[in-house]
Amino acid sequence: MKAKTFGLCLMAALAALTLTACGERTGGGTFTYEELMAKFEGDIEENAVIRVLDNQMAVETGHLQEVLDAFNERYAEYNVQAVDANMDQYVDLEQNGPDGYGPDVLYQANDMLMRYAEGGHILPLPTEELDIAEIPSSVMDAYKLETYGLDLYYAMPVAQQSTVLTYRKDLLPENWEEEWDDNENGVPDMVETMNGLYAYSKQVKESSSGSKYGLYMSLVDQYFNTGYLLSYGAYVFGETHDDIGLAADGAEVGLNLFRDLAGVLGSTCISQNATTQAATYLTNSAGTAFCTIGTPDWLTTFRENLAATYVRGGMSEAEATAAAEENLVVVAPPRLPTDGDITKELTDIEGETFAPTTMGGVNAFGISAYTKYPKASLAFVKFVSEYENLRWRCEALGAVPARLDLAEELGGVSEMLSERVASGLVYMMPSTRDTQYIWDPLSSLFNDVATDNTTRNTPIYTTEEALKGALEKLVSDIRSAMAVGNIS
Repeated sequence: MKAKTFGLCLMAALAALTLTACGERTGGGTFTYEELMAKFEGDIEENAVIRVLDNQMAVETGHLQEVLDAFNERYAEYNVQAVDANMDQYVDLEQNGPDGYGPDVLYQANDMLMRYAEGGHILPLPTEELDIAEIPSSVMDAYKLETYGLDLYYAMPVAQQSTVLTYRKDLLPENWEEEWDDNENGVPDMVETMNGLYAYSKQVKESSSGSKYGLYMSLVDQYFNTGYLLSYGAYVFGETHDDIGLAADGAEVGLNLFRDLAGVLGSTCISQNATTQAATYLTNSAGTAFCTIGTPDWLTTFRENLAATYVRGGMSEAEATAAAEENLVVVAPPRLPTDGDITKELTDIEGETFAPTTMGGVNAFGISAYTKYPKASLAFVKFVSEYENLRWRCEALGAVPARLDLAEELGGVSEMLSERVASGLVYMMPSTRDTQYIWDPLSSLFNDVATDNTTRNTPIYTTEEALKGALEKLVSDIRSAMAVGNIS
């Protein structure tokens, strides 16, 4: 696996420069680049208490507390105490930071962190002190912002994220090799192509009178479903944010594919709760769902749930754990038909389909501009992103590392997703505050179109013109949200 990596040269060179460019200091006044970098120079502040905000999974699994304890032990000579910020993982630093309510170190996705960077709410990092040689430039660039005429980096990437398909191998039909492997490549059609998955989902639904699902996932999740638009030519922002490309030519093909998919999944999937419900449906003894499409960080939960199901069925804990690991298989998202028609039977999988583009993001640790302890905060960011500690995090939480070498070592879903990122099949969320305004309109669009093919008495989106109209309304709604949000 090869990808362009981001070297240390730029920041090392910058360290030798005498910079005169200034920027606005949050709350008034100006500061220089040297003043910002000076915050990180010298010994760690003694008796510092730094509040660390991590995601809910890290908190609930106890991993965060284990990391905090390990960090505090390493820096005991400084009497540093890193503690759980004990805040909602989506706390708004932009609103709360200036008032002193907010974390010192925060872990979030690139769209959120770079919104803070644009407003001066997080600090640019001295990347010459961070181990970034194995992080692809495309991943590092998610945190790049030109400031003072320089390309500065505002967070340390830890994990990358996009959508994958997870299925139960033990729920495959016994005759799948004869009936569901048309190209005889040893991969079940229902996990290789969306046409195969559509056909299998339809069969499961009909044979179970609607009590079981082939695919079960949320039809209103913006992150998961935007890939259907992106795969057929849509984009979020062009060179400027006035150019919103979610209604670009071809996007209507992807939206119609989504509509067809909604028709076989059904109205119960028109809910954000379907994402968490999948953890039960995919792992219960009834085998309510064969597969789901979502992010790989759910794999740990899926395996724990399935192992518990096997234990209740009479397996020992060791047998159950091994069986859960074997039977929960994670693969790339299914290939899509070039003409967008998932309802037809394929005759040439390679010739009639292509690998989809999915929405993705990069999660990283950043440092609040309001922290009283920047050096202790930087020490924590360096600690948590060390190779061994990052592997610890990935194994505990099912995260996919941002580091190429670790992704290759871990193999499986980590290597697969890392390769998809490197090959350009993951469309990174734009690292800008305006990204926040796309999500609600997208959710409304998917809700509307899914309803159209499930419960609406008189369907609306049955023509290309109607689908294009829905996408044009989406763009209009995003423009309105941006206009209101950027005034306030």
